[in-house]
Amino acid sequence: MCILYHAAIFLAAAPLFAQTVERPVRSVTDPGMVTTRQAITPAGVPTVFQGRVYGVVFGKSESELWVLHANRIYRLDWLRNTVMNSVPFKGRPGLQGIAFDSQAERAIAAVAPPSGVELLSTDGATSRLLAGKLGDALAGSLEIASAANAEGKRLAAIPIVKDNKLALVDLASQRLLGTAATGIAPFGCVLSRDGKTAYVSNWGGRIPREKDLTAPTGLAKDADQVVIDKRGIASTGTVTRIDLQSLKTTHTVAVGLHPTAMAWDESSARLYVVNSNSDSISVLDTRKHAVVQTIFLKPFNTDVKGIAPTAIRLSSDKRRLYVACGGINAVVVLDPASGRFLGAIPTAWYPNDLALSPDGKHLAVTALLGVGSGWQGSPDRRFVHAYRGAVSVIPLPDEAQLANYTTAVAENNRMQPAGAVRPAARPPNVRVAPKAIPLRSGDPSLIEHVVYIIKENRTYDQLFGDLGKGNGEPGLVMFGESVAPNHRRLVEQFVLLDNFYATGGNSADGHQWATQANQTAYALWPGYIGRSYPFDGTDPIAYSEGGFLWDLALKAGKSVRVYGEFAPRMSEPSSRERLGLLEAWKRGEDFSSRWSVSSPIPPLDKLLARNFPTYTNAIPDVVRAQIFLKDFAAWEKDGKMPNLTILLLPCDHTFGTTPEVSTPKAMVADNDLALGQIVEALSKSRFWSKMAILVVEDDAQNGVDHVDGHRTVALAVSPYVRRGHVDSTFYSHQSMLKTIELILGLPTMSLFDLIANDMRASFQDTPNLEPYSAVEPQQSLFELNPPTKALKGKAREGALASARMRWDVPDAAPTETLNRILWHSIKGWDVPYPAPKTALFAPLSLDIDDEDREMR
Repeated sequence: MCILYHAAIFLAAAPLFAQTVERPVRSVTDPGMVTTRQAITPAGVPTVFQGRVYGVVFGKSESELWVLHANRIYRLDWLRNTVMNSVPFKGRPGLQGIAFDSQAERAIAAVAPPSGVELLSTDGATSRLLAGKLGDALAGSLEIASAANAEGKRLAAIPIVKDNKLALVDLASQRLLGTAATGIAPFGCVLSRDGKTAYVSNWGGRIPREKDLTAPTGLAKDADQVVIDKRGIASTGTVTRIDLQSLKTTHTVAVGLHPTAMAWDESSARLYVVNSNSDSISVLDTRKHAVVQTIFLKPFNTDVKGIAPTAIRLSSDKRRLYVACGGINAVVVLDPASGRFLGAIPTAWYPNDLALSPDGKHLAVTALLGVGSGWQGSPDRRFVHAYRGAVSVIPLPDEAQLANYTTAVAENNRMQPAGAVRPAARPPNVRVAPKAIPLRSGDPSLIEHVVYIIKENRTYDQLFGDLGKGNGEPGLVMFGESVAPNHRRLVEQFVLLDNFYATGGNSADGHQWATQANQTAYALWPGYIGRSYPFDGTDPIAYSEGGFLWDLALKAGKSVRVYGEFAPRMSEPSSRERLGLLEAWKRGEDFSSRWSVSSPIPPLDKLLARNFPTYTNAIPDVVRAQIFLKDFAAWEKDGKMPNLTILLLPCDHTFGTTPEVSTPKAMVADNDLALGQIVEALSKSRFWSKMAILVVEDDAQNGVDHVDGHRTVALAVSPYVRRGHVDSTFYSHQSMLKTIELILGLPTMSLFDLIANDMRASFQDTPNLEPYSAVEPQQSLFELNPPTKALKGKAREGALASARMRWDVPDAAPTETLNRILWHSIKGWDVPYPAPKTALFAPLSLDIDDEDREMR
């Protein structure tokens, strides 16, 4: 099977961060990492790109394919396995934002440079602006009318996700005709043949009413309010019908959660709407303006959350519905008349758009994450954003081939196909002997208290690459024995996890995975651009319908306390106040009444320690440890400790080399000492004999690793841990969550924790009660970066670049630029950086410098 591998171009703004241009290659020999424990065996003929892909459409023949990539529009002849031509663009690609104009034989794409959403027209070799300043930040799915309307105008319609509106453009005059109000966060659009009507799907649902329970989508003062349920999760999805002559809404129809793509069988008055967060399809009767059927996607013999339908197409004979399902890496095939599941076709990782060929015989499928992270040329220096999106062209299968594909999809997802005999459910057996990690949720555990600690952004090799055991690369170590002695002693004395992966690639991904074992399409694509950055519980649209870990624990009658995690970031103090806080901590000052925090998520707000800081690196982690340990001392005195404690320690993120603030090493040392102090206190307490401490990074994007950029720092500390053991079992965020679920007797939240490996290989049932004693790092916690005037050359450039970065939000600092600064500040400015030759993904790129954008 021949694979085209297209290399995107990375051009940096400053010589310090320059990279070479890659050349396309014909094959992918470097297998990618899929962090969900799923296998991928994509059907059809693939084309693999370096960078994400966002949309696909066939051209004037079944061999011509147009692909909307992260920063280019490609025209392919997939049958001949050639790139016919490509054109670059600036800004963000629209989500499914490409269409083919058969009358003009051109492709049209919706993109969003800093100046606003615009339409580009391209013949493949050149591009030109069709219409600009259509809206802000991000475009949804582009739709072009098949014919002129009664006024002789051919229309293009573009949902503007952030602005809650639909933009309407006349293709002939290249003029914006006007905009129409939609629901919250519009995504998909379809147009009637006569050009009079549009239907728009709304990710965030309807506009709230007076008595609705609501929450804002972001921290802006004018942020949209969305309707939420009692868990704080967005609870409505809608489709808006718009009269295109008046640009007014005529009907709003309630559908499932997160409606995205749509397919309209206009002659039968049936509109099929995929609901990404409900794992369903709403069927609307467009004459009655009502839902007449809901098709729940059940491709396996067990009901699971996380199927995540993202795109839909109706076959030319109207006998099949093809539904791309990002969560299971497949295209589900349905009978549109009955809604019956007919089978599934395997795809690459996270399919996100579909197109049918003009002859109706082939299906093109884009996959956002494609063949998994990696890149040609540097297989031993991997970066988390080394995306390799893919497009596969698949001949529509007959019944026999579809049956084979369906088996493959089930096996890839470690499930049994729909219709397979389902084992009888067995209730928990409270009479079996307790185990550290029970075989089934609800069986008794030897552990009663779980402390779950979430940190920020380090790879395995950065801390553990030179341990002398486990799978490490000494040359990639940045924070070794003098900086992070407690981390290293903990994995020496307890267990070393050298095959553990952060599932997502940034904080908006990571905090979802670390608390929900799932991630919505809204968070992954992402759809929050210009609206929020949902690492901190400030955008209800981002949350999975399966809920949060604390929801499950509370429902099971467990006690929960949360310190800082998933609560809105703090606005102060500034990074320059950090030293003063460290000095006050050294003097023994009590910080327990200095700050007050809250959460817009109702259940979480009741669980929060009000005095514990949320995300900010300006407050040292040793201060956080002091606040937590004061509470813990009270628990010790009272003899009562929560069953689940979740705690945030974020300062290993660092401030780069910003002049006159803490150095990267000082901040990692601060994080290390705080962790050591907490573990020491816990291990010397009355609760230690029934405790497990689980520690993980939310993501691993601020460094490279020789195995994969997602491989991260994770620790398991407990009397029941196998001491001195190296556990190379494949683990991820979901593994840690599944282990917590088994200990506390909780159900799973999604497909992903259901199929994850639990961490029983790291545990035993015989306790070793020897406590841990923390050590102080040799690295000073008080060390500051030099002032700008003391620096020259590249070190000065790095300091000035750091000073320009935003630090109030994780990932607002341009990731790859920051990584290079950290590397050179520690290794030396003349030591070559292990450069990931790849396009980058910066989720907050509208707020940062151009030097670290994927969309150049």
